[in-house]
Order: sequence, then structure tokens, then C-alpha cells
Amino acid sequence: MTIYHRILVGVDGSNEAEEALKRGIQIAKKDGATLGIGFVADVRRIAPLIDYEQTYAKKAKEYGKGLVEIYKNEAEQLGVENVETFVKFGTPKTTFVKKIIGKFEPDLVLVGSTGLTPTEQFILGSVSDYIAAHAPCDVIIVRGKNWRDRKTIE
Repeated sequence: MTIYHRILVGVDGSNEAEEALKRGIQIAKKDGATLGIGFVADVRRIAPLIDYEQTYAKKAKEYGKGLVEIYKNEAEQLGVENVETFVKFGTPKTTFVKKIIGKFEPDLVLVGSTGLTPTEQFILGSVSDYIAAHAPCDVIIVRGKNWRDRKTIE
């Protein structure tokens, strides 16, 4: 069985991301791995609100820092000894791959499955699919507890 040394979890506050974090913590504890927790503030939401960019950026950064700190504390309380956190701004797909994966250099990435509707996924694309296609390591896409209950057609 593969032993992982550097495990990275992408978080966004969704239920799917929290499930990915739980799984990442389990694997990190089992393997004695360093756990990375990464958050990307989505700049696509800023574009229509240029005048409010600074306010949004500040709130997004505070939210991201708070979120990864909560998750870091949870991981440490559950026995993970080494935890690193990352908060970046950008388009979630490319920023996560280039800036967070590129810096942390994991051998395993865990992300939650998409929370988008089929139409949103078609237009925006799935962040988890992009990460799976572009990460230079193993990727686990974790589905939420109720993923089978989601409608497949809008």
C-alpha cells in the first residue's frame, strides 16, 4: 500500500471539502504525513464589483484565513503533527494547481466534488476535474454524504 508523506486538501467551506479534509486527516495520521490545507478566494466574483474589490478581497482573505485556521486546529487536535496552510487569490482551478500544489509539492491531493449544478459546471468547469487532470500526483475527489440525492438534470 502507498504511504503518503505530503497530503494537500483543498477547502472552500463546502460539505464536500469538509469530507475531503476528514479523509485527509485520517490518511495523514495513518502515514505520519505533513498535511497541507489550501483555500483560494475566487476573483471571478470581484470582476462585476470593481468598486468593492478591496472590501471583498479583505473579507475573502479573512474568511480563508479563519477557515484554514479552524481546520488546522481540528487536524492538530486529531493527532496530525505537521500542518501547513495556504490562502491565495485567483481563479480556483489554476491558482490551486500552480500556486498551492506548486509550493507544497504533495504526493496526494484531496478535494471535494463539485457543488455546482450541471449548467454551472458546463459553463465554469469543475475545479476538482481540473485538479485531477493537472496535478502531478495522486488525486482523490471526495463526494459529500448525500451526493446520490443530487439531481442530475436541472
